[in-house]
Amino acid sequence: MPHKEPAPRPLQPASSTRLPAALVRELDGDHLEARLADALRLSTVSEDGWPHGAQLSAGEILAVNATTLLVALWPQSSTTANLVRDGRLTLSLVHDGALLEIRARSHAVAQRQTALELSVFRVEIESVTEHRAKYAEVLSGVTFRLYEPEQVLTRWREQIAMLRAFA
Repeated sequence: MPHKEPAPRPLQPASSTRLPAALVRELDGDHLEARLADALRLSTVSEDGWPHGAQLSAGEILAVNATTLLVALWPQSSTTANLVRDGRLTLSLVHDGALLEIRARSHAVAQRQTALELSVFRVEIESVTEHRAKYAEVLSGVTFRLYEPEQVLTRWREQIAMLRAFA
């Protein structure tokens, strides 16, 4: 009987409680032009216990450091209601050829910020899991095209400045 090689096993996810330093730099609010098309998937727990998905743009998230983020959300959104009620969230994004899954807890720190009256949440990271395959590299996640990039960049800069005030 010929010897068979075992089937390749997927890599075990690498886990940490801190964001990679390169990702902290990407989310520092200084490089908005380079991230015009990028979105992060934000999942919360809905009232009925099901995951609720939303997208965050670069102008709605700020890395304070490797363990803390600030996010600006629409005040009347289901995401905001879910975070006020439960506080748990997961952020998913592509970074360095892998899918990152960031589990965290949040609490509201301000309401009615900027002309859009955004809600601000401080997000404390509990775990960062890197999902990477031996046979493939993740190239992109959720992306979008802005209709009026200059107007959006102006708004994002205002939102990032507001978030920095809470850092």
